[in-house]
Amino acid sequence: MTALIFEHPLNEKVRNYLRLEQLFEQLMLSKALQHPLQQQQFFRVLFEVSEVLERCEWRADLLKDLAKQAEKLDHWASMPNVDTSKIEELLLQVKTLIAAISKHARVSDHLKNDRLLASIRQRLCLPGGNSSFDLPYLHLWLNQPQAQINQQVQQWLGPFQLVAEAISHLLKLLREQHSDIEVMAHKGFYQGVAADCGLLRIEVDTEYQCYPTVSGHKHRFAIKFISALNQEIEDIPCRLYCCKIA
Repeated sequence: MTALIFEHPLNEKVRNYLRLEQLFEQLMLSKALQHPLQQQQFFRVLFEVSEVLERCEWRADLLKDLAKQAEKLDHWASMPNVDTSKIEELLLQVKTLIAAISKHARVSDHLKNDRLLASIRQRLCLPGGNSSFDLPYLHLWLNQPQAQINQQVQQWLGPFQLVAEAISHLLKLLREQHSDIEVMAHKGFYQGVAADCGLLRIEVDTEYQCYPTVSGHKHRFAIKFISALNQEIEDIPCRLYCCKIA
């Protein structure tokens, strides 16, 4: 038997964190640009990252959540029988991130005035729009020395790395700070109290061949399992992890 975890955010802030985490991972996997599929994926995701950051209050949210973590670490450091060296290491990391993010109000402005990216953005939505006859500028750029390409890619990604690091840090802590419980979804349905939960993680065995759909918010949630085989759902045992940032 193999357990699979499904994650569902219970507020918009965590939803944005999860989306950006996934997009940053895709950027790292496709940034080599050594295959047409990597090229199309990289530029599409690069623009998606920019759009998500333009829409959400990422700076205020990150600073608020990092400040909460700093307060919690300070409190832990004052408790007896704790590994103060580890706490001090984490506290330094959090304070470094807070100081750096405080200096950056907008991290995607550098993409807007880039001629190459502007030409790619116009054509990327077209089927096969990254062909050499559609984007001769891109075709020329992709045939530069690899070191030159890597340098330009790093310039595009550089301002995002701080945001990626902060989100990775917060989501790691969020997933670690949880309460969990084993429940039974009767006929595939379960309703529970979230108690200020920011992220709900649902662990279910793949043998049941079903997936959860979730509705709810930080106080209450409802889970409904859907059969991937279009069969009637029976009782589904699962483990729920309620994760809180603070």
